Amino acid sequence: MIFRSVLRVLTFMACLAGLAPTTSWAQMARLQKPKLIVTLVVDQFRADQIARFQKRFVPPLGPQGEPGGFRYLTEYGAYYPFAEFDLLQNMTCPGHATILSGAYAYQHGIPVNIWYDARTQKSQYCVEDSDSPLVGLADANSKRGISPKHFRGTTLGDELKNSGYPSRVITIALKDRAAVLLGGKRADLAVWLDKESQTWVSSRFYLPNGKLPDWVQSLNASLQTRGETLTWNAPKGLGSGTSWTSNQHVVASKTTEAMGRDFPHQVSSHNAQSSNFPEGTVWTVNAAIQALQTLKLGQGPEPDLLAVSFSNHDGLSHSFGPNSRELEELMLVEDREIARLLAAIKKAVGLDQSIIVLTGDHGGMPNPEWLRSEKMDAGRVDEASLLQQGEAFLRKTFGEWKGGSWIAYVSNFNFYLNPEALKQNKLSRDDVLNRLSRFYREEATGIDGVAHVVSAPDVRMGTLPAGLFRQQIEHTYNHDRSGDILLILKPNYVMKGSTAEHLSGYSYDRMVPLAMAGPQIKPGVYGQKAAVIDIAPTLAFFAGTIPPSGSEGRVLHEILRTR
Repeated sequence: MIFRSVLRVLTFMACLAGLAPTTSWAQMARLQKPKLIVTLVVDQFRADQIARFQKRFVPPLGPQGEPGGFRYLTEYGAYYPFAEFDLLQNMTCPGHATILSGAYAYQHGIPVNIWYDARTQKSQYCVEDSDSPLVGLADANSKRGISPKHFRGTTLGDELKNSGYPSRVITIALKDRAAVLLGGKRADLAVWLDKESQTWVSSRFYLPNGKLPDWVQSLNASLQTRGETLTWNAPKGLGSGTSWTSNQHVVASKTTEAMGRDFPHQVSSHNAQSSNFPEGTVWTVNAAIQALQTLKLGQGPEPDLLAVSFSNHDGLSHSFGPNSRELEELMLVEDREIARLLAAIKKAVGLDQSIIVLTGDHGGMPNPEWLRSEKMDAGRVDEASLLQQGEAFLRKTFGEWKGGSWIAYVSNFNFYLNPEALKQNKLSRDDVLNRLSRFYREEATGIDGVAHVVSAPDVRMGTLPAGLFRQQIEHTYNHDRSGDILLILKPNYVMKGSTAEHLSGYSYDRMVPLAMAGPQIKPGVYGQKAAVIDIAPTLAFFAGTIPPSGSEGRVLHEILRTR
């Protein structure tokens, strides 16, 4: 009788924790703890890309039972086509910081890729740290140091270690910010590709002895032996039929200058842009498999964590657009390479001993010129012009300041006032911001693509746009890192620059696919609302640790396989 009463109480507590009412505590106890957790992140992964190219992906299972790539994860796992970030500005740094922290940007402290630090009066890259010089370069001082110093709170990997488990946490990406922010503060190692030297590197934050592990040095040796030229030939046929047949809307960039605008693409293997070729995906998976096998991940007594981000998907999408044939063909390479990684996991650990997660760090918008040619209201907003207009207005209103500019910095439509200008002129920050925001709303030119102007006082006082924007601002805004003035653009409007961009909270930027596969998980396509912040607490539940410190998500109880 007492035992049954205890079970009822524990079951009630489980319900409060977000588990399905039909899931008993005894069933929960039988859920298998994974030996290995693998998180796969595709950078700029629009929510429609799996559906668009699904027919071209390899089968979910091969004739010998070998796992496929995207189709294996979405058909043999739990698949949410529209997982949401719910951030105001979706980009690489805040996206990767959210995935394994389960926290919104207002907590993890990474609202944008680059912000202005009022203390140092300099721009601040999200993972820059002068106290953590790089490891793996002949001249470590030639590049900025890198660490998770600016990330606030904990990640899943941190909590595994905080629980006392002897878990290993390894993160890999072509981009430094992707690898670093997935790992948190206690990762054993984060490695990324230095594009100029085409070598895998890390920093002294992870390697205080200043030496790369042998397995990373082996990867670098293999990169140096490749051919002089990479060639990407034109694909045959129409493909999915959903991609452009012409690259007429592709904007000139460093990538297109290096590899050409149209197929066939060629680039020197030592060019910094070569990692945007499909080979960048192969290099990433090579590194992941090398870490898996050398470190014997998943073969210890408690769960290990391997997080991998496919960064060249973002680089290619910026340069050619999500509607390009280049992006479609890259996804076929990603599909095959993910299948190769899953096969390696099956052999080394067993897919029945692993949980695999697939998601994105943000989506992306199609090319605005193409959208406009298709009768959509779309365009670009000139950030540099708005900066000049704002500066001219402040000088006209408050006079010239001998120390420099009134607006110290702008990034992704975050405008930062110069604190020294306010201090030396004895001006109220709120008064200056109220006047400047009114100017942008009522007098500035070239603002047809601007939907809202939000200031720091607006955020503090709660005078925000209604509905989704209010929620996204509350989830994102950092008073010490977000802009003093923030412009929210209309749908399908972006800044000048690349062929395609992402910086909004609209569906095309905030929605990404989410799939989880493992023996604990019930396969199926799920229409329930899911958020990216749900990933970390769900994995923590399976791994037997607590969710990260800032986690606000739920356990995705509907996917639990309890029998």
